[in-house]
Amino acid sequence: MKLSAAAAILAAATYSSPSNISPAAAFTAVSSPRRTVSDINLIQPRTRRRDDNDTRRWMSTIENPSTTGKSVGTSEGFRNDVVSSAAWDDLVNGSAELASKDAARKYMHTFKGETAAHIIYSKLLEHGVTVVNGYSGGAILPLLDQFHQRHPRHGDGPGIRWITNSNESSAGHVAEGIAKSSVEERDGKLAAGIVVATSGPGATNLVTPITDAMCDGVPLLVLCGQAATTAPQDAFQSCPAVDIMKPVTKWSYQIKSAAEVPFAMDYAFYVARNGRPGPVYLDLPKDLQIQQLTDELIEGFLDGLGSYKHDDAYDRDHDLEFVRLIPDTTAVHLGRVDEGLSFRVDEGGELVPVESGHDAYHLDHHNTDTIYGGVDYDQIYEDDSARKTGKLGAADGLMKEMVDLIKNARRPFIIAGQGANDASDELKELAETLQIPVATTLHALGTFDERHPLATNMLGMHGHATPNYLIQDCDLLMCVGSRFDDRITGRPSDFIPAAKQAAKEGRGGVIHVDVRFSENAKQVRPDYFVHSTGKKFLTAVNAAIRADPPKESGRTKDWIAKKWQLEAEYPIRINQYPPETYTVQDEEGNSQEVTRTKMCCQSVIAEMDRQLLESGKIDEAIFSTGVGIHQMAAAQLITWTKPRQMLSSGSLGTMGVSLGYCMGAKLANPTKMCISVDGDGSFNMTFTELKTIGEQKIPVKLLILDNESQMMVEYWQRLFHDERYIAVRNKSPEYTTLASAFGIKSLYAESMEELEEKMRSFLFDYDDEPVLFHVRIERTPCLPMVAPGQPLDNMILVDEDFEVDKSAAPS
Repeated sequence: MKLSAAAAILAAATYSSPSNISPAAAFTAVSSPRRTVSDINLIQPRTRRRDDNDTRRWMSTIENPSTTGKSVGTSEGFRNDVVSSAAWDDLVNGSAELASKDAARKYMHTFKGETAAHIIYSKLLEHGVTVVNGYSGGAILPLLDQFHQRHPRHGDGPGIRWITNSNESSAGHVAEGIAKSSVEERDGKLAAGIVVATSGPGATNLVTPITDAMCDGVPLLVLCGQAATTAPQDAFQSCPAVDIMKPVTKWSYQIKSAAEVPFAMDYAFYVARNGRPGPVYLDLPKDLQIQQLTDELIEGFLDGLGSYKHDDAYDRDHDLEFVRLIPDTTAVHLGRVDEGLSFRVDEGGELVPVESGHDAYHLDHHNTDTIYGGVDYDQIYEDDSARKTGKLGAADGLMKEMVDLIKNARRPFIIAGQGANDASDELKELAETLQIPVATTLHALGTFDERHPLATNMLGMHGHATPNYLIQDCDLLMCVGSRFDDRITGRPSDFIPAAKQAAKEGRGGVIHVDVRFSENAKQVRPDYFVHSTGKKFLTAVNAAIRADPPKESGRTKDWIAKKWQLEAEYPIRINQYPPETYTVQDEEGNSQEVTRTKMCCQSVIAEMDRQLLESGKIDEAIFSTGVGIHQMAAAQLITWTKPRQMLSSGSLGTMGVSLGYCMGAKLANPTKMCISVDGDGSFNMTFTELKTIGEQKIPVKLLILDNESQMMVEYWQRLFHDERYIAVRNKSPEYTTLASAFGIKSLYAESMEELEEKMRSFLFDYDDEPVLFHVRIERTPCLPMVAPGQPLDNMILVDEDFEVDKSAAPS
């Protein structure tokens, strides 16, 4: 693989000294497939708080390393490689810019003669992409042609698998399923899902999956056609796609020439996969897709390569550029002026993020591995010398103070969020060592095996009662990789009262671990904010405890006993219906009596879970859901055992995603059993993807829990709108007939008497082909439920009428 374009520019500048490798050598460096770079995150500015006065203050930290002894832009906590004074003088005299441009020229010449579409496909291969989802259209035809198996570029090779979906939105959800369930072994990061679509409606149909990915931290690369740059204004199927996508992506950009494509593709993959992952959108004008990279284009691009300056007018005019040299330094600025980051290149040719400031944007994207003392949200960016800070892993200071608090707590509690998904072993070690109960959020289900005696399962609005009660009574709360979403806090003013009191008395409080500095005190004011990854935090705390174990054993014995008591007192209740006897006629007209027992959503999911557990197959299963009662019942009743086992739309709450997520999971994990647990309301939105499943023979398992209702909303209408039901009832089709139309096997059940055998067949008889299981169920709510505007421990536990605050209707 060629060294990445951005890295190559940096390599040329960094190694401009004669004692190091040449710029040409930097560009011919070879690395392993899908080589990635250091951790970084580009988050959408609307979700963060920023100090505009500090936006570019970081530039003052880029100093002459010959006097500071530090590499350009580095600060405490990052690597400090000394740059020689002679090398610095060369850079100041302009040789850095000349060397960088010469290296870039050599790099782009490796693509000379290729079209932009050809380069894009090459970059997909280079980054290890094996499957792409999408839909055709005129504005994307040049790129689409690259995927054809008879295209001359492929020779005898298989190329990238192309899948045509029933619509662009579904293509996006399939790509999300791939990304949510794919972890690259070489770096432990999620793989990017790829979507290709045309301009206009092709792009706008992708707004929902793109927003869904942004909200839940899912890496996507979306490549859409656009009307030609020579087309008249308001041309057919043109739209301002870049502007539409900006608020819901980490980076949205329109290609200006074929010369940009190698740089843009490398940067797009980097931004999508690193830091908190998310979607990237690239707009591809049709005429530029067929534009060949020539010497003239290369030189034009190099001549126009801008700089990162303290000049508002210049920066405004060049804001759309995404590669800028930082004058007289070995650093380069990538991204927009106010939404970009600086990098250098290490000796191995890897991009290394440079901590170059303390404004909101940079701190959200550079893990400083720093522990901060608690302050209010409006003070987190203030430069207060009196504020306590410490380094994660240090032997003294705030690290020791924090670890001592963890060791001495009598009622500690852990929330494991999505940021703990890569730290299951570390989480288990801490929980077992100190006997701490663990709850998980929706996106972290399985990161702590629910078969473990310390597991309390999912907490929150529709969580289990036990963690909701325990967290309100804990004296120390550790929140690892979760942002204190409103669905897990209940009424903020009444959240964790015991921990807040313990903090005042110096015996407990809140420890919050997050990679984004802007999450510090945004929802809950912590006593310690750890600006790091969940894995680093847990590793450091475990090491400190191993080095200095607690002197008192059994400190949490009474606390664990309370956990067992709560679980016995407040299990998830499943509605039981009495058997009913009917007289029916057989095919010959003979009458006979049969007994039938009705089912609810929870009873069907519980039966599926029982069979998977007893068969030993639960660890090999991946589940997806839509949004509604079935989603929360699945979260409550499936025994979650592995990280990223639950694929669901959390923050955006997108109905209709389950089918696409499940398809993507199976494409990315062909040896796994991939089960879509869907409600009829969600399934009705996207069942056109049965066409794709039938055509591609994707062996997914589709469980449809059909109560002919959007039951979650119906329950809210019952509680908050005096049972005025509107827009919540469905007239479901015969899903078995629908499946047959697409060549998919199907099963049907409407009573408990037939559920066990048909569930067994659904789970274990169709390993190599898709199957749909249509189950008729009764309308039941999903309980427990924290009523809107109420404390977390004020739950609706049984289905009965009671008074609610109708001014706090749920969303």
